[in-house]
Amino acid sequence: MELVKETKQVHLSTTSGAGRIINQDTNFKSQIEFNIPNLIRKEDDIEFIMFSVPYAVIPVSFYTINENNNLLDYLYNGNLFQIEFPQGNYNANQFISTFAIQKTAGQTLTLTLDPVTSRFSVTNTSGTITLKGTSTCDFIMGFSDDVVGTLVVNTVSTYKAVCPRCCNFLALPRINMRCNVLANSTMAGSQQTNDLVITIPNNSKPNGQIVYNNSSGIQMLFQQEILNSFVVSLTNDIGQLINFNGISSFWVFQFDIYRKKINKPQSFYNVLANVNKETLKKDLEQEQQ
Repeated sequence: MELVKETKQVHLSTTSGAGRIINQDTNFKSQIEFNIPNLIRKEDDIEFIMFSVPYAVIPVSFYTINENNNLLDYLYNGNLFQIEFPQGNYNANQFISTFAIQKTAGQTLTLTLDPVTSRFSVTNTSGTITLKGTSTCDFIMGFSDDVVGTLVVNTVSTYKAVCPRCCNFLALPRINMRCNVLANSTMAGSQQTNDLVITIPNNSKPNGQIVYNNSSGIQMLFQQEILNSFVVSLTNDIGQLINFNGISSFWVFQFDIYRKKINKPQSFYNVLANVNKETLKKDLEQEQQ
């Protein structure tokens, strides 16, 4: 069956005029509802619809340390304390300086980085130290479970907790665009697999912008009969909404609608001419009889 393709493109953004931002803090600009009546309608001649994201422009205005990964829980001489790191883009030296400022006054704690292994160590010169697995900055510092400090050789009361992995101050490696009515992708090992539309690699530095082009022409089968409204979310790999700090993202959704080819009806004049021909033919046949 011969089909005719109709293409619809919708230019979208997280600006307040494009839709309704539904983040609790609207400066996040990572979850927005769009209302577009009759974007896709149920029509008898539609065979199928393919959906794609031709391009996207996303700002790298989010921080390496943010509201989701800025807390360090630790036991100091058996007592629980917490350091909250201010949000921002850090390197190891800035992190060490902030640790020294944010720790509780009077604590004999120092944070150091091994220049060869890039592993953090926290040392307490007056007693025990344990880094708690409940910390949210564990991935940044390079640990996951509790890291119990051990007594330093040739000392009486100096303990050191050494993180088992190297530190990580890299930005998010990719941005996940999610929308439950458009999703047709799966992320391995994730609990958020039912609404993933596309993953966009982060190939830019902080304060730059990610420019994504669908050069390979990736398309997905659109599985709804109608589409009037939808919510788009921009998240990390575990489904947490990204804080873009007030900067907007822009992208395009494309729908390729494949319809049955219907023969064009004859014009009124052609119909009238054919009627006249038939009438003339019948008159001639009657005369011959």
